[in-house]
Amino acid sequence: MWLSGSIRALGERLGLAMSRASAEIFPKKSPSLRPSADTLMIGNTIVDLASGTVVGPDGRRAALRPKPAAVLTVLAARPGHIVSKAELLDTVWASRFVDEDALVQCIGDIRRALGADGAALKTYAKRGYSLDIARPVRHHPMSRWGMALALATLMLIGGLWTATSFRDENPSPDAGPAIAVLPFSALSEGERWQRLAQALTLDVISDLARNDWIFVYADAASRSLADAGLDAARDMGADYLLTGSVQTEAGRARLSVALIGTQGGQHVWGEQFTGSVADLLDLQRDASEAVIGQLAARWSGPIARHERAAAVGRGAANLTAYDLYLQAAERIQVYGISDMEEAERLLKRAVALDPGFGEAWAKLSLLSYSRVHPEMTEAEMEALWAQGDAAALEAIRVSPDVPTALVQAANVVRWTDPDRAEQMVRRAATLAPNDADLLAYMAFRALHFPALGEEAMGWIERAITLNPTRPDWYDWNRGAVMVLNGYYDEAVSSYRRAPDHIEARAGLVAALALAGHEDEAREKMAALMAQTPHFTPQWFADAAGLHPDAARIFTQGFEIAAQAP
Repeated sequence: MWLSGSIRALGERLGLAMSRASAEIFPKKSPSLRPSADTLMIGNTIVDLASGTVVGPDGRRAALRPKPAAVLTVLAARPGHIVSKAELLDTVWASRFVDEDALVQCIGDIRRALGADGAALKTYAKRGYSLDIARPVRHHPMSRWGMALALATLMLIGGLWTATSFRDENPSPDAGPAIAVLPFSALSEGERWQRLAQALTLDVISDLARNDWIFVYADAASRSLADAGLDAARDMGADYLLTGSVQTEAGRARLSVALIGTQGGQHVWGEQFTGSVADLLDLQRDASEAVIGQLAARWSGPIARHERAAAVGRGAANLTAYDLYLQAAERIQVYGISDMEEAERLLKRAVALDPGFGEAWAKLSLLSYSRVHPEMTEAEMEALWAQGDAAALEAIRVSPDVPTALVQAANVVRWTDPDRAEQMVRRAATLAPNDADLLAYMAFRALHFPALGEEAMGWIERAITLNPTRPDWYDWNRGAVMVLNGYYDEAVSSYRRAPDHIEARAGLVAALALAGHEDEAREKMAALMAQTPHFTPQWFADAAGLHPDAARIFTQGFEIAAQAP
């Protein structure tokens, strides 16, 4: 039979309940500091420049040391204007002689204290820094009543009482790998190449520091390891060292990078970038973006792959929440039913060990939606959708600025406040502009918010550029985005490379029909119905949570494929 709007009904029920509690995931008041002339609002974060106290949107506090607070004060006095490094050094350190490393360390301290709002502090190579003090966006935790509803849902349908009943008052941050970027070396003589190597080093550090799952040491800390061995790196806590070099010959420049594991000195990843010396700035930019795109890819990049392999070798008795999360991610990419069930068990263990692990909650939400299958009963499907919604709400509660938490929570918010949900997806994109996996992941959200259609095309194409050795689920998402935007042959090409999942197979049917390949579309449709006889266009729309406008496009393709020749 045709399943009628079950996900929308569930969303409305959750939405009504939440609206009775306050109708918003976000509070109406920012964390409070006593207002004064020294109080500064940066995005969603409040800073008391006099005391150095920083209060984030979730109420957590951090403290800036005097020098970073002084640097921030100078920048705040001229918002939006570039303040030179020399001026900052002269103003903050006055008669003392210090090198730029001290300033760079202060900038890093400020960004870490500001969290996601640290993006307001911009670096201009060879020029200085600027601070953009934008109007804050209201960003609030869930109401207590709404959180109780979400957790009750999880306890009833997912058996997660153990994950929530012993919650630490101060949950630990998401565990993740730590990387030190050693100063890139110039293998060609001349100050020009030394400056280029230094600029590339700082670019990589700055851009990597914007991701939310890899800890990146500041330049001053990493520089101390330049002449030290792996033991020193391990003692400092670094899991990986990134090295690089710049070399020129016969008018050509070559930039080489390598990632080394500190535990055994193994070569984890390496890449070379070549180009004309005349286009050196373009080569520097492209190489920096490509390095970040590869390393920051949280699911398919070289660090993620190496971490998963290491977790597999640790043995079940020694697994941490992060290890469990990594193993679940490995299982999910297989897309087999038993693999996805095991991934769910692993993720539930992960959040039981670390209830504050936002990424794991977000992954559990995504997995819950992905497990829905047309051969399930309606009750089974609704249970998984409810579990996905509740896990998404917990993700945004414990990690309000983790991009995947924002994207997953948008799935719930959109039923009652689609405009806010759309803003949450866009915010996630600004938080992780060089994370190829996240960009590819977010691109599918255009099927929920068609207004994101053009942006989603940009996200998916950038993801593929950043991660050319992409996993096949990138193509699944690209196929869906291309259907939405009317590029049906492009969609067919992508869907043919997509994983063997019911939604991807169905997407190929619709794309073939819409592209005019009706005979093949009918053939694929017959095979789909033979394998999943309860498949319907309505089920497809509900399972993928499609916006009505997107659902109509796919339904048109299914209707063409179902017609007799």
